[in-house]
Amino acid sequence: MDDIDDHIDEVPIIGHDGSINPPTDEQDSNQTQQQSSFTNYQKLTFIAMCCTYLSSMMSFSIIAPFFPTEAEKKNVSHSQIGFIFSVYNLVCFFASPLWGKLIPVIGTKFTFLAGCWVAGGCNVIFGFLDQLESGTQFLVFCYVVRSLEAVGAAASITAAMAIVANAFPDNVAVVMGWLEVFSGLGFAVGPPLGGALYQLGGYKLPFIVQGGIVILILVVNIFLLPGQDSQSSKEMGSFLALFRIPAIWPLSFAILVGSAALSFLDPTLSLHLQQFNLSPTVIGAVFLLVGGCYAIFSPVWGYLADKKRILRLMIVLGFHAAGVAYLLMGPSSVLKLPNELWIICMGLGLLGISIGCGLVPIFLDLLSTAFWYGMPDNLATQSIVSGLFNGMFSLGAFMGPFAGGVLTERYGFPVAASYFACANISVVFVIGLFGVWEYQCGYGRRKPRVKEETLKDEPNERSPLITEAPSWE
Repeated sequence: MDDIDDHIDEVPIIGHDGSINPPTDEQDSNQTQQQSSFTNYQKLTFIAMCCTYLSSMMSFSIIAPFFPTEAEKKNVSHSQIGFIFSVYNLVCFFASPLWGKLIPVIGTKFTFLAGCWVAGGCNVIFGFLDQLESGTQFLVFCYVVRSLEAVGAAASITAAMAIVANAFPDNVAVVMGWLEVFSGLGFAVGPPLGGALYQLGGYKLPFIVQGGIVILILVVNIFLLPGQDSQSSKEMGSFLALFRIPAIWPLSFAILVGSAALSFLDPTLSLHLQQFNLSPTVIGAVFLLVGGCYAIFSPVWGYLADKKRILRLMIVLGFHAAGVAYLLMGPSSVLKLPNELWIICMGLGLLGISIGCGLVPIFLDLLSTAFWYGMPDNLATQSIVSGLFNGMFSLGAFMGPFAGGVLTERYGFPVAASYFACANISVVFVIGLFGVWEYQCGYGRRKPRVKEETLKDEPNERSPLITEAPSWE
């Protein structure tokens, strides 16, 4: 509690509309002008972040079309191949909070650039692993290089999220929504690019090209990304103080489930679609329904989150719709629908739209919650929140394919999809019930129960509604 009590003076003010730290009437016109267009500093930062998200997801997905075949030639089993893929997200889960803790000391720009350098170098090194002996030697080096690449990616993405929170304080959700577009684009472009380069030049070429792209973006970002660390405090954020905030736990659970819901389809959907005798090209197009809808609608959800500030409502509605989408994808026996391709495609499109509505507002909600409960509005808090979000998202991306594969193998795809539908609906109940508890107990960001006309006549309208940090012990 001491970590939060130290910052009592920084508890935000609630306006009569329920917003945090509302601007004065004299600031309204200036704030509108600032939100309508980005400064040159913000534009350069935005371009740098977009390039990083694009290259990071390409690095993760580029090996999908050809690496399993090459690994089999090295006497690597299917389960071991699967772990080579999943170890990336597992390492990111452990590394992201660590980077979130260290960023204020090391510096955002240095952490960002160093992470890109490590990830790009590991891409190039991975392209030469085919020269190793088959069996244990090849397998061990795959694990090591893939893990080091994940450490670099975790550093760059965690720093990128902290930079966004610092550079776009009034447009966090909008910018994150646009970054998800480039993340989805990188995930979609990676496999076809990797397959084409593999056919053109063999095993090494995809890794050399992708590593070169990452390093090229790194060099450009050295000059493109403005320096940001000169005014930064060297004090590290406190994860202990963050996790003492009750709202952090249900929001973390929502991140975990949302990420798992997106990655569940990777090892399962193509097998489920084989019953319709589809070509690989058509199956790939069906996969794009999720990523395409997610990328198209993410900026919309970001805009709504920033402008309307209905964060918890968006999370609840998004995960509720995602649960319905999973019931359609089976289709679940609960709905008693025919097993038709168009129903499955409708479920996939709905999942892409709805899961973005659930996930995009969470980062802004985490930041707002941390500031509301008294944590300082500085780089230290922004960094640990970024590390938490990236870590939980990576854990979900690790658990989704694993749980999906196990459930599908034992019960079949329709039942497995029904289980994931229940997981998404559970988020609705957890966030909804927690919101009611938070409001009734006085710990939440609730509106004061006075009329707007009365507030206008009050001389101390801007004074804080609470004078001490909330206590939940």
